[in-house]
Amino acid sequence: MVTIAAPALAMLGVPQLVSHFFVFYYGVLADITPPVALAAYAAAGMAGSDPFKTGNTAFRLGLAKALVPFVFVFSPSLLLVAAGFNWYDFCVTFIGCVLGIVMLAAALSRYLLVELKRWEQLLCAAAALLLIAPGLVVTIVGLAVAAPVLVRQFAAWKLANATPVVA
Repeated sequence: MVTIAAPALAMLGVPQLVSHFFVFYYGVLADITPPVALAAYAAAGMAGSDPFKTGNTAFRLGLAKALVPFVFVFSPSLLLVAAGFNWYDFCVTFIGCVLGIVMLAAALSRYLLVELKRWEQLLCAAAALLLIAPGLVVTIVGLAVAAPVLVRQFAAWKLANATPVVA
């Protein structure tokens, strides 16, 4: 993978260290994504489940992780060792990335604190893309897009977990 992908990324101006992390991350991610999905198929064998369904579920649940290498490229400060590292960029990128992955995983699994409605799934997906994009302004816009979903999810979760008062 490195012999093909790293030079292509270098031609696009991606630093060598970042391109190697990009390629490595996708190489590891191949273990849960079809058609290779070696780890998912092995897990299906141990669990006695259908390998195809297990591979597709692993892909759906792991899709949120597929965006992380792009964060490496667009904001190398997340790697801690890249040129031009500073703590401000790292913190903004890290927080946005974590929240974006959570939002995308929620959108793809249709569950956050309680089951998501369709409009919540769409807002979570949009918020995820905004949160993962580097920059404080875009991260704040992503949080604003996610806010209605978070408010409704928390209210529904609180209602579902309320203990009835016995008189």
